[in-house]
Amino acid sequence: MDNPKLEKQTQGHLNEIQAALQKLASSPLPEESLASIRQATDTLSSLSQIILSSQEETAGAVRQAQEERNQFISHVTHELRLPMTSIKGYTDLLRQGLAGPLNEQQLNFLDTIRNNVERMSALLSDLSDISRIDGGRLRLDLGKVEIKESVATALDSLHLIQEQKRQKITSHLPAGLPPVWADPNRVIQILTCLLRNAIMYTPEGGEITIRARPEDDEVSIQVKDAGIGISLEDQARLFSPFFRSAAPAVREQHGWELRLNLSARLVQMMGGEIGADSTTGSGSEFWVTLPQAKSPTNQEQDG
Repeated sequence: MDNPKLEKQTQGHLNEIQAALQKLASSPLPEESLASIRQATDTLSSLSQIILSSQEETAGAVRQAQEERNQFISHVTHELRLPMTSIKGYTDLLRQGLAGPLNEQQLNFLDTIRNNVERMSALLSDLSDISRIDGGRLRLDLGKVEIKESVATALDSLHLIQEQKRQKITSHLPAGLPPVWADPNRVIQILTCLLRNAIMYTPEGGEITIRARPEDDEVSIQVKDAGIGISLEDQARLFSPFFRSAAPAVREQHGWELRLNLSARLVQMMGGEIGADSTTGSGSEFWVTLPQAKSPTNQEQDG
């Protein structure tokens, strides 16, 4: 079954009832009462088999539905990638003037097209990753990862949108910070998500801080913004797929809010934790912990 805990609890309750009936049947009672107890025991035994069989059928139906959903997502993302790549390619060719000179308004239209296609491409990539995780098909390439290098790569990819909002990002990454045992590309993906989120919700001219420090056998990374903050109610659902706060300032921003859910699942797969601390109106701090890299032999044994 897909839920061993529920199966164990169900079987435990049924066993308790059967044991009570058997104990009662061993007591000195009239034959008529004993016959009724034996009948109740037999009926309960049959009922327990029906319940467990029903749970197994339900679990099987859920598994099949999940598999069909994952197959559908895989098919859709595959079919959409080619036309989206074509749209981006032709947009770039037009911007380069290969079809003739363009005025400023036309260039702005092309920029809007490309930006929206890139958003759709990112959504498809996130959906594909989540589908692969659900289907057990996402594989990690674990190894030693230097957090400083990962932060630098993530910041470089976000440099343009940071400049557009005239924000300042300060890094506090101490010398001698130990490497983590993780997938390097996924670490960059997670850091990019958290930094992009901070940039998105921090007003123009605001400041964002990223820190990292060793803690026991882990490395802790914090991204603090000067944004709108998150209510306690929303914090409880923050890493749920497709969750978006009803706050107007959040609704103004584009996005499907899949990245936080995907980041949380990737962190968990790499043996870490993720969370957020926030007060409405006072910004937010997202944090991630990842296991420190040990010697290759010890790391493999721990895994």
